[in-house]
Amino acid sequence: MKEVTSLLILQNVMLTCSWSLDDVCDADDIKCQNPQMLTPGEITYEQCYRNAALRRLLQVSFLTCLKECMKTSTCSNVSYRRDWKMCDINGKINPEVELVQEHGCFSSNISSWSKKLVGKCATHNCAEGYKCVVKGEEITCEIAYCIGRPFAANAELDEPFGLSRDLGHGMKYVCTNRIQMIGKPFAVCRQTGKWKSMFICGEGSLVSHHKTAGQSTIHCANGYLCEPEAGVDGIKQLTNIFHTDLELEPFWWVNLGQVYTVLKVVSTNRMHSCCGNRLRKMLIHVEENLDTSNTELCGQFIGPAVSGQVIVTPCNTLPKGHLVKLTSVNTVPTVFHLTEVEVYGIE
Repeated sequence: MKEVTSLLILQNVMLTCSWSLDDVCDADDIKCQNPQMLTPGEITYEQCYRNAALRRLLQVSFLTCLKECMKTSTCSNVSYRRDWKMCDINGKINPEVELVQEHGCFSSNISSWSKKLVGKCATHNCAEGYKCVVKGEEITCEIAYCIGRPFAANAELDEPFGLSRDLGHGMKYVCTNRIQMIGKPFAVCRQTGKWKSMFICGEGSLVSHHKTAGQSTIHCANGYLCEPEAGVDGIKQLTNIFHTDLELEPFWWVNLGQVYTVLKVVSTNRMHSCCGNRLRKMLIHVEENLDTSNTELCGQFIGPAVSGQVIVTPCNTLPKGHLVKLTSVNTVPTVFHLTEVEVYGIE
């Protein structure tokens, strides 16, 4: 059963039922023991919230925890683990949030404490994802956390204290039902305030079949199909290839039609015995368009290749885009030809 205590603090004087600020303040933390507040604060002992943290602060006092909550948009309460000096600044309570019994942890609704603790930030109206910061005589709002949860299909959180959304911090995940993980097992809250999942559970689906394709140049011999669409038609035959002219860095691309998270690219080399070793180095990029100023490397192949070789290139950084570009890198002008390119991704 919850044990709730109201604390009434009058500078250096405190009235309690069975608890004192000694229960929440360290012995050497004078500021915490003697704060300047005139309104009661409600504390619930031995219970803390999980998966509600907007920010998770380490090595801070309970008083600092309260202040940071007041400065943070949508913060409704704090959970404080005294032995760890760990502060969870919690958002709104929803069905995904758990209230658990936990020794050494206590929670407090921020509405029961005086906002005078944070001075000028007491009246801030920072938007969700931001916190109030005092700069000189003015206050401003800065990005403080990511909103919501990261994309984590077929995965579950693997963090002892639940989810937090701090900028620059990663949350560890594991795939469920023994599904294979591709990438690193973390979802990171980037400095932009946007989540970046570094993993995918599963292999995704083929998203390049019969999509629009193009290439830098075209060269073709009689009896061959050398158009760019040959790379995504699903036909793996000797004469069904895309084929460029002699270039130092010839390239081929496919437009996926929408933005996908690209998991891997499977390339089947030309099958004719004469020419497989022409492919010596290949770079695979995921782009928003053909302008390589906004591109991300999926991976590379270092050869030489052999005829008919199936080259699997995992995209460990899980790049997002709607264009996948393959470039053959050479020291002398060389043609570029593949039988098929299969791009696997998820929406």
